[in-house]
Amino acid sequence: MDGFADSVLSASEALGRIEKERELAISRSRAVIRQSKRVIHAVHTGEDASGHMRALDAALDEMFSTDMPEILLSGPVQDAMGEYAEAVSLYSVIASGTIPSASEMGVSAASWVMGIADCVGELRRVVERDLMDGDLDSARKAFGFMEEISDQLMSLDVPDAVAPIRRKQDMARGIMDRTRSDLAIATVMRSAGRR
Repeated sequence: MDGFADSVLSASEALGRIEKERELAISRSRAVIRQSKRVIHAVHTGEDASGHMRALDAALDEMFSTDMPEILLSGPVQDAMGEYAEAVSLYSVIASGTIPSASEMGVSAASWVMGIADCVGELRRVVERDLMDGDLDSARKAFGFMEEISDQLMSLDVPDAVAPIRRKQDMARGIMDRTRSDLAIATVMRSAGRR
């Protein structure tokens, strides 16, 4: 077959380039996940997270710098975008009471939805910290953010192949119930202490 060996060689070289780009994207996605965790940790400890946010944005930009955009559809990259959306959502809602849209963050809609779903759990940690500090008003404010996110999350009805959100919706429902109970107990205890 005339030219067949050359075609196989050409395909092999193309696959090699794809493999290198994929490995690079996976490495860069890990950097995004690490920086996302740093942002979340900084929010929970009360540290100024702005420097971590700048590093997170730079890591995301680097992850997106590829000549093969199809690589961005891989699982690890999508997971990293979800972690990014979670960290940005938590940081933004605590700092300004808002959450940027998927397009404002520059991530896919599916990754954004998965990230905001995970943000509900991170906000529970904020509520718990505030309750432990005796700051019922701040705990209620954070719970209000949780409720708004959770209510919107429950309105989504998409197949798991598009965004596997059902499990996260169930988890958010349980998190909301436990947090609501914790707030009710703290409120009753505070009222009983005033008598």
